[in-house]
Amino acid sequence: MRGQLNLRRGFTLLEALAAFAILALALSQLLAGVSGGARNESRADFLMRAARHGTSQLDTLGADGNIAIGESSGRYEDGLVWRLMVRQGRAVKGPTGAIIAASFPARLIIERPSGYADAFVLSTVKVIAYEERS
Repeated sequence: MRGQLNLRRGFTLLEALAAFAILALALSQLLAGVSGGARNESRADFLMRAARHGTSQLDTLGADGNIAIGESSGRYEDGLVWRLMVRQGRAVKGPTGAIIAASFPARLIIERPSGYADAFVLSTVKVIAYEERS
């Protein structure tokens, strides 16, 4: 009986294959978790940059007193693409019937360059007050 126990050393082929299969499953789950984290970090970076650019652009909209109605587009220095849509809103008339204020709804869409499906949308309403002439 002692001779039979000494003959069996190491692992069988089936045990080795099972160990490799378990190792492969564990590594694939680990890789999926790491790549998901990298994807989330990339999206967070895009959202931070888009929010910074977009709020700055919408803050300066109409700062000179004029707002261009219509659609415009462009690209920021870091490669993000933007599209701005401004339309005429309501006008407020004063007691004399002259327009004393007007609103301009604006929508800004910021996207990554082609190949990504990420988009960041900001909306605002700009109000410009005019002096009432008597």
